[in-house]
Amino acid sequence: MVIIFNDVFKIVRGYLSKLHTAVIRKRVLLKVSCFLLVSITALVITVLSTGLTIGYRVNYDGEEIAVIAKSSVFDKAVSLLSSMVNGENAEIDVKKPEFSLTLAVSNQMLSARNLADIIIDKSDNVAFAQALIVNGEALATVENFDAQAYIDSRLAAYNIDGADNSSEFSEDVSIESGYYVRADIDTLSDFIAAADSLQVKTVSTVVTNVEIPYSTVKEKTDKKLIGYSSVTVKGQNGLEQKTEKIVSINGEEQERSLISEVTLTSPVNEVVVVGTAKSLASAAQRSAAASAGFVFPLPKGSWTVTAYYGDGRGHKGMDLAADKGTSVFAVSGGTVTFAGVDGNYGYCVVIDHGNGIKTRYAHASKLLVSAGETVTRGEVIANVGSTGYSTGNHLHFEVLVNNKNVDPAPYIGIR
Repeated sequence: MVIIFNDVFKIVRGYLSKLHTAVIRKRVLLKVSCFLLVSITALVITVLSTGLTIGYRVNYDGEEIAVIAKSSVFDKAVSLLSSMVNGENAEIDVKKPEFSLTLAVSNQMLSARNLADIIIDKSDNVAFAQALIVNGEALATVENFDAQAYIDSRLAAYNIDGADNSSEFSEDVSIESGYYVRADIDTLSDFIAAADSLQVKTVSTVVTNVEIPYSTVKEKTDKKLIGYSSVTVKGQNGLEQKTEKIVSINGEEQERSLISEVTLTSPVNEVVVVGTAKSLASAAQRSAAASAGFVFPLPKGSWTVTAYYGDGRGHKGMDLAADKGTSVFAVSGGTVTFAGVDGNYGYCVVIDHGNGIKTRYAHASKLLVSAGETVTRGEVIANVGSTGYSTGNHLHFEVLVNNKNVDPAPYIGIR
């Protein structure tokens, strides 16, 4: 509570004036004087009991800004200004104050520092701002912006999701708040640019689960033809937990080191059974094939077996790869029963050798015989090609016994 000193004295002076007038002019009774004396005494006691003391109102630039104990407090406040304001030419144009006596509660009077804050706040060329301090020097200053929150967000900007991250600036960085000369305060965009230029070192501990690929193990069997393949155990990838430390600068990885590897589940190798047999003909079939007396249908050294009879896909003959135009021989004498285009076989020749045995020569590029002709053993009947359903130049060769396909391998000496 503040009671204006002048108002109190006006009350006292009024009573004294009345007393003087009563005594001089009307010679009022003594009890009136006693009453006034008691009233004044009570008023003084009241002032003392409430802690009131004499102080000074400070009128600054047309506005009452504080109550101080003595006028010298204002001088101390002015002397503090230069140390409170950062920046070059940190001078404040201090206006001349006006003081007036008053009564005030002593503990409510302002200190020189508090008064200095008020003077600064009323100054046009100074503002409260936040400075970005790098290695002890102000890199940029901004007002009306949460600089600390922005700096904290810069530190977190390069964290790896799900990792244990620790970030720090490569330099000594801090935010300091205080008064700054307006001319030295930067724009928000300049402050952000300065903050974004700082290097952030992030150390992340990353835990990831990595698949361990399974291996394929091939088991060979002579009970199946070459080309046969069957998975007997399905492969399954394993799982490994890998812990790594990653060091990055502004999100760019600089270093990666392995901390630990733990196998969670081991891989299961895939087992594939593959055939190795060139022919599965029985002894009786081999004997019958040998007695047929066939020659090989292609010139020596010009061919390669690319598919065997059966071979896991129900292949009805043998595929013998050779260059386009390579001569195709009749494996034995007989009568040409077909020479022409036959669907997937393309250009095809079929020869009947008697005794229920026939041979077929498919995918030719050119036919050199016609249906009804008689051919001799070893006669050129066609040229190798890739007509019909074919993926490359080759001779598809079949042997039929009583119109049923049999393994041609033993008939042409492949065992």
